[in-house]
Amino acid sequence: MRNRGLQMKKFFASAAAALAIGTVFAASQVKPAEASSRQASFTLPKGYTKANLKKAYKYSALSSSQKKTWLKNKKNAAWLKKWRQINVKGMQANSFDQASWSENSKDDKTIVKLTNGHLTTSQAKTLAVYSLRLINQARTKLGLKKWTYSKGTQKLALEISKEYVANKKTIATGHYVAGIVRATKRVGLKLPGNYNYVEDMAGFKDGQKLTMTAMKKDIYFGLKTMMFGYRYANQSKVTQLSQYTEWEHASDLMNTQGGKYDGDWDYYGFNVSYTNGTYSMHYIGVPSHLKWAYGGAYWGSFKA
Repeated sequence: MRNRGLQMKKFFASAAAALAIGTVFAASQVKPAEASSRQASFTLPKGYTKANLKKAYKYSALSSSQKKTWLKNKKNAAWLKKWRQINVKGMQANSFDQASWSENSKDDKTIVKLTNGHLTTSQAKTLAVYSLRLINQARTKLGLKKWTYSKGTQKLALEISKEYVANKKTIATGHYVAGIVRATKRVGLKLPGNYNYVEDMAGFKDGQKLTMTAMKKDIYFGLKTMMFGYRYANQSKVTQLSQYTEWEHASDLMNTQGGKYDGDWDYYGFNVSYTNGTYSMHYIGVPSHLKWAYGGAYWGSFKA
C-alpha cells in the first residue's frame, strides 16, 4: 500500500503504500476458450460501504498486538467476521480472471511485448485504460469521483517500471521506494521524504510469454485481491475468512482513509516490469489535490 503479488504461475500478494509488501498470486488462472465480445467488469457486494472500508483501513493499520486487543471486544470481532464474509462475496462475484471467455479474440492472439523489461507504449496505454475502467467501476459503486488517465502519470508508471528493471527489484522484494522517489522527482513531483506516495502493486512469476487476455486476467486478479483484502496466491482458499487480512490497498484505491482529502480522486497510469521471470504490475495514482493543496508545493512542475 502507499502513503496517503508467486504461484508457478505464482501471484504475489498486492503491495501498496510506504514499505508494505504486496500480493502474490497465480497468473493466468484459467486458459481462455474462444472469446466472446463482452467486457470484463468489476462490482462491489452489498455491505461494501465507505464506512466499512474506513473501519477496515483502521483495523489494517493496527499492530498484531493491537489487533488482538481490539478483537477482544465482541462487537469488533462480530463486525470483522461479517466484513470478511462480504469480501468473500466480492472475490466470488468478480470472476473474469477465472472465466473461460476473454474480452475479444484479438487479445487471445496478441502477445504482450516487453521492451527492456517494460510494456510497449501502445500496450501500456491499453492496459492502463483497461485497469482504470475496473477501478472506476468500483469507485462508482461507492459514489466516488472517477480516477482520470493522464499522460504524465503514465510516464511516471514507465519511469517506475524502469527503476525496478534497472535495479533488479520485483514484487517479491516489495516496493522499491528509492526508485519510486527518483522516478517521481524525474517527472517533476516534489513529494516530501523518502516514501511511496503513488504505487500500488501486485505481481506473479511466469517464464512464458503472455497473451493480452492472460495479462488482463492477471491485472484483474491483482486488483480484486487489493480491493477485498485477500492474501492467498489463488482462489483455492477464497472461502477461508483468515485469508482476508488488510484493506489499506483498497482504501488507497478508493481514497477512503478518513483523512483531510477523503473522497479525492487520482490521475492514473499503469505499467509492468519484468525481471528474472517475475512480472510486477504497477498501478500508479497521483492524488489530484496535490495540484492545489499545500499551495501546490508538492505538485512541482509535474504535468498530468
